[in-house]
Amino acid sequence: MTIGKLTIGLSALALVAGGHGAALAHDAQAPRPETASEAAPEVTWSQESSTIVNPSANTSLSAWEAYKKYDFKPSVDEHLTDPILQGAIDIHAHFGPDVYPRQWDAFEIARLARERGMRGVVLKNHWTESAGTAYLVRKHGGVPGLEVFGGLSLNASVGGVNSNAVRYFAEGEGGYAKVVWMPTHDSEHEVEYQKESRPYVAVSRDGVLVPQVLEVLDLIKQYDLTLATGHVTPEEMLQIMVEAKQRGIERIIVTHPTMGPMFTDPTIEQMKEAIALGGYVEVTASSILRSGPQFVELIRTLGPDRVFIASDSGRTGTPNHGDAMARSIRILREAGFSEAELDKMYRKNPAFLLGLPALD
Repeated sequence: MTIGKLTIGLSALALVAGGHGAALAHDAQAPRPETASEAAPEVTWSQESSTIVNPSANTSLSAWEAYKKYDFKPSVDEHLTDPILQGAIDIHAHFGPDVYPRQWDAFEIARLARERGMRGVVLKNHWTESAGTAYLVRKHGGVPGLEVFGGLSLNASVGGVNSNAVRYFAEGEGGYAKVVWMPTHDSEHEVEYQKESRPYVAVSRDGVLVPQVLEVLDLIKQYDLTLATGHVTPEEMLQIMVEAKQRGIERIIVTHPTMGPMFTDPTIEQMKEAIALGGYVEVTASSILRSGPQFVELIRTLGPDRVFIASDSGRTGTPNHGDAMARSIRILREAGFSEAELDKMYRKNPAFLLGLPALD
């Protein structure tokens, strides 16, 4: 009896639906307008994804452990200057406080640069962003007119190749974010070359750039930042630059090649390929002071039009930034580089890389 009633009930419902089928279909195709919040796509969560690779046993702890053992005597300020130093820009200025000894803090470096007549500096820290420090130096450093910018190195301490680290860097108060380095001392290449057991940051897997690198490149373009290739392999360097060029990134630094095999150590042909992709090759003043003839020849081979000089100073015992720059200028001048060529490498090319107008 119950089954019969159920059958009759279902049949009746089917007849009613059939009689009003067009109306029901019309109703299904024309839902009421949704509010903005209701129209938002459903949020789903992907699996955790990171470019940081951790060893089973972290016996090396961190990249900076190796630098703690150095106990150099502080260098003495030589108060060197040079006509080319007037208006020069140092894009690679390490500063303290840090996790291993730095001889000068950011305020001291900025004052020193201004005293020597320099136009600007980019404060570099391997482990944290420095745009906030640049803001404080500009506000409280007593260096009016000096262009002070910050950088971000995509090492393990900031989450590796981390898009949110780039966003925070770029959107900080003041707008003094400028250079994003791909992984430096935590790069997979450097850690593996040094045979260390500590976390490293990967930019590629099986010869293909990881998606996080592409996302960061998109952000560099979006925020009009400068890309620096970091301490990756030469092959990874060129892959990154190809993707950067496709995105219209025009300011690209090839991070101090030929400084050593643990850093990016490309061949001359690979460096020329990097230049063809829009890169500017960094030569550090500290390298010129150590191995002048080698880097003189490198600059001659590549040409000053696509080379710039940065100090890479800051560690206790090294010449201060102004002295390092002035001494390297003298070495290159004595090697036969013209004043116009020096002007390009110390002034015009760095200005372009920071998006600043060239000065006459």
